[in-house]
Amino acid sequence: MNFRKIIPIVITLVLAIILILGTSPLFEIPMNSIIKVSSQNLNPNGGTCVILISWYGCPFGAADSWSIYLALSSFGKLNFTYGHSDPLDAYPNTPALIFTGFSPNSSIEFKFVYLYNEFLNSTANGTKVSNYVTYGLNKIKEEFPWTYSIIKEYVTEKWASGGFFQPAAYLGNPPHIPTTILITGKQGTYILIGYIYNPSVISGLSPQFVMSHINSIPQIERGSKTIEALLS
Repeated sequence: MNFRKIIPIVITLVLAIILILGTSPLFEIPMNSIIKVSSQNLNPNGGTCVILISWYGCPFGAADSWSIYLALSSFGKLNFTYGHSDPLDAYPNTPALIFTGFSPNSSIEFKFVYLYNEFLNSTANGTKVSNYVTYGLNKIKEEFPWTYSIIKEYVTEKWASGGFFQPAAYLGNPPHIPTTILITGKQGTYILIGYIYNPSVISGLSPQFVMSHINSIPQIERGSKTIEALLS
């Protein structure tokens, strides 16, 4: 074997890989950060739209719900019930707002879907499925068809930062579609996979307490302002 011929080839391949990875935007998708995925407003209705994809026991969705509520309260009436995250998961008993409806008083739209139950062992309506990722994608395609390709690409195909060459959907046990916020409007389309602030800030508190102190918890307020900044 002629190593003198092989070495330049190996070096060329390594340099090519480094060049590709170094110039490829979003080679790994940041978790818990809002990123821009399109310069276009992808909402078929043409207006600004906020979409929450979560599951009943997710601590990330629980934390996010408060910032969403604070951000959207001036754009319409949000209906909800109080809830909490899985007591056996990370950030146990994180208080949550489980959204049940939204009546807008502006052009801002808010849509949401809960894919799985509190303990992530069935769908939201209690049905057992063999593949929670596939089920989640199909449900998203059914509810919000125009978001399907984005969620599929960024949540189930692209590697997640810190995920050891795995997409975000395959970091959990069982693999599933994690809490995701998608915002589209005049400024383009943005996605957040995970939490907008760490759920440990409110984990263990009652939802009634958080609601009564919502304006004095700085992490919730900062998350709210992050969302609001993308609505104009």
